[in-house]
Amino acid sequence: MTRARPFRLLSFLLAFLVAAALGSTPGCALYNMERELPARYAEFLNSVRWLITSPERKTFLSTPDADKDGFIEEFWVRRDPDPTTPENEVKSEYFARISQANELFRGEAVAGWLSDRGRIHILYGPPTERRIQPSGETSRLCQEAWYYGNYPLLFNDMNCSGTYRLETFDLTPMQDLNLNRTVEPGAAGAWRGLFRGAEPFLDFTAEAQVTTRQDTRWEGLVRIEIPFRRIWFKSESGRFRTTFDVSVEIRDENKGVVWEKTISSEADFPEQDIKARSESFHTIEIPLVIDREEQITRLTAGPVTINASVTNRTGSEVVKKTIVWK
Repeated sequence: MTRARPFRLLSFLLAFLVAAALGSTPGCALYNMERELPARYAEFLNSVRWLITSPERKTFLSTPDADKDGFIEEFWVRRDPDPTTPENEVKSEYFARISQANELFRGEAVAGWLSDRGRIHILYGPPTERRIQPSGETSRLCQEAWYYGNYPLLFNDMNCSGTYRLETFDLTPMQDLNLNRTVEPGAAGAWRGLFRGAEPFLDFTAEAQVTTRQDTRWEGLVRIEIPFRRIWFKSESGRFRTTFDVSVEIRDENKGVVWEKTISSEADFPEQDIKARSESFHTIEIPLVIDREEQITRLTAGPVTINASVTNRTGSEVVKKTIVWK
């Protein structure tokens, strides 16, 4: 059973003919039609600006209001990579990325999702690597280079005001990542890796070290290391800031929790330090104290694992890992 409600044939044909006629009319005609849209249809058109094609936009504007809901339903059905599932993965991912962009790019002159960096983030996802070039090193402008594999995108902020403009215009090498690319209906496998199963931008390593080992007391630390290139910061008054929420559990061979800790850690760096640190790691150290004999016995009885979770509040990305503690 299809999820789409088809347009009434006459309405569809009328909309198509009007849209075709609009193709040769001045842009002000489309502008006037858009300005007169009822609020909820104007909101839809605004929200899908990075997905809707020019012909679709013309058709939507020329469709009678009574049939616009049908257009909207068809719009999303055409972008559903797997109609056999109740969720439209493209739609869910698109709006999730809008929320992320609004959080990540707050320093822009417009809402984050409307900025150049927001548009690229929404359509292509987070880069595999991000390099920041503050002003004063090789030029007076601020730059960001986003790498998707080996392909770089360059963003320039001419006045270091927080407003970045995309300077790379050839995006064809990235079309396989485009959330709005054309895929044959039912070819759900072609979308694999574009959604929540894709590799996250945030990454980290975790290890536990015991520096004092006694029969009834262990002391040491848990160290979390995050590559600077995999951190999204907020730019505020010449500084780059974010907050990490870190949770760590140490479990015995039966998966029982022996020790656990949850902390929040601030990261705050002056702008000029970012590039110098781009090849290094941001380190978070959590004191480890185990002072019950029963706990130590459990840790020495067999294999021990560390479950670590790191959340970057800038972008709200969460990464979880399980590490064997040798």
